[in-house]
Amino acid sequence: MKVTQSTVVLLALLFVSLCGIGIVTADDPIDSCSPLPEAYDAMESDTAVTVKTIVEEAWKESNFYYAFEPNKVDPTTGFIIYPGAFVDPIAYAPPAHEIAAEGYLVIIVKMPNDLSIFGVNRANKIISAYDEIEKWIIGGHSMGGSSACSYAKDFTENVVGVVLWASYPTEIWRIDDKDLKVISIYGTKNPNIENFPASAEHLPPDTPFVKIDGGNHAQFGWYDANSCPEEMDRTPADITIEEQQAIIIQSTVDFLKQFDRSPTCTAEKIYGVYSKETELLKFFRDNVLSKTPEGRELIRLYYEWSPAITEVMDKDEALKENLKELIDGVLGLTNEAIK
Repeated sequence: MKVTQSTVVLLALLFVSLCGIGIVTADDPIDSCSPLPEAYDAMESDTAVTVKTIVEEAWKESNFYYAFEPNKVDPTTGFIIYPGAFVDPIAYAPPAHEIAAEGYLVIIVKMPNDLSIFGVNRANKIISAYDEIEKWIIGGHSMGGSSACSYAKDFTENVVGVVLWASYPTEIWRIDDKDLKVISIYGTKNPNIENFPASAEHLPPDTPFVKIDGGNHAQFGWYDANSCPEEMDRTPADITIEEQQAIIIQSTVDFLKQFDRSPTCTAEKIYGVYSKETELLKFFRDNVLSKTPEGRELIRLYYEWSPAITEVMDKDEALKENLKELIDGVLGLTNEAIK
């Protein structure tokens, strides 16, 4: 049975009311979470990314979205972000900007009253506007991620993957029977943390879960949590927003890379995207290197040079074997370092 959007909206309204926010409609004025200054900074175009505000006349209200277009490549993969409930979409500009700089078209959708339940199908207009994009991934934060699952369930033919930021699908939006790649990223300081691993039954069996130690709900975006109407946004984190965002962005980019025409990360090219070796190196990156400015610089340099190295590896099998021996040695040291 196909779930209609009216049914989805009614259920979502019930969900919102049970969460203590109160019944709302698309026309009710609600003060949304205020973006931080860093979010507004990320709305500026630079040499790597062009930021545009696109008006969609077919939408009756809140009729625009933000497009982050990479300048150095012609993207073939697009990532659509549905914001969390009552969060200004500009709050997601910093991760959108950084992900776009990696070669992906990134779209942040403005929702009626900043509630994605009133704009679940807005991805349709976006997808139809970009003929050059071969593969689309949809995702979002909190309610935005749940709405992304609703869209992916009803329009599986339009997307190849789903990215969940501190989010999970309910029973009615389960996508475990769909031919989709999914990743779930959440923080250990998120309220109701047990719901994230429990959501595995509603997701494809190969879904990886990225648990951010000390990460909270609000730091999936750049907004003032004290300005938010939802209590969960005010649960403090044990790590900085910079640390949490570094893990969110890199985990999302790693996920998106599997949809590229070919792997561009050296370790993934040698061992595979979700091999135990690659996962160990990612763990070391996220839990050791990302904690210091020097480590984050090493991460940046690694990903800057990886595409060129993998291109050479495609033509030189001996180089690939030599690099594998080198990385095998690093894996041994990594194992010791994280014990």
